[in-house]
Amino acid sequence: MPVLGFGTLIPDAAATISSTRDALEAGFRHFDCAERYRNERQVGEALQAGLAAGGLAREDIFVTTKLWNTNHRPERVKPAFDASLARLGLNYLDLYLIHTPFAFQPGDDQDPRDQNGNMIYDRGVTLLATWGAMESLVDSGRCRAIGLSDISLNELLAIYESARIKPAVVQVEAHPYLPETELLEFCKRTASCFWLSRHWGTE
Repeated sequence: MPVLGFGTLIPDAAATISSTRDALEAGFRHFDCAERYRNERQVGEALQAGLAAGGLAREDIFVTTKLWNTNHRPERVKPAFDASLARLGLNYLDLYLIHTPFAFQPGDDQDPRDQNGNMIYDRGVTLLATWGAMESLVDSGRCRAIGLSDISLNELLAIYESARIKPAVVQVEAHPYLPETELLEFCKRTASCFWLSRHWGTE
């Protein structure tokens, strides 16, 4: 996994395409995507065009995307993964992350809310159950590695202690005002790959 990654949280479709192609041309080889960003199709289009123009192979880039909160139920994980792959125009994914440890009401609405505007959570699924479905993606051979995003140390411990396939990556916001020291030390001790990511805006 390249140390430096290009984040694709870009709200405009045309800007997504041009920025992703520019990033590839500038030398970025790691692209961080998400179902939540609603622009995987544009990222994929830019990557395909950029790879062809630069004479690069699929193996020359590292692509990450993320499972959104409405797809945490195990039966929804593979369809969500397949849909992301199709939008990106790829036949395998280097890394698939659970975007956040919170499950929302299943469905097509990414932000399900009740009549009072409160988020509707899905209490009928556990993070460990979601992780089990993620492990099956690795078994299929179309997902090289799996991990977690925006997760606390306590939540990570519960997964790490029970998982058949340990998290390869933990992606969290980390900076001088939020150093996440304990989480970093745990990942170093367990030899997990720890990826620091500054998140801008709402994910």
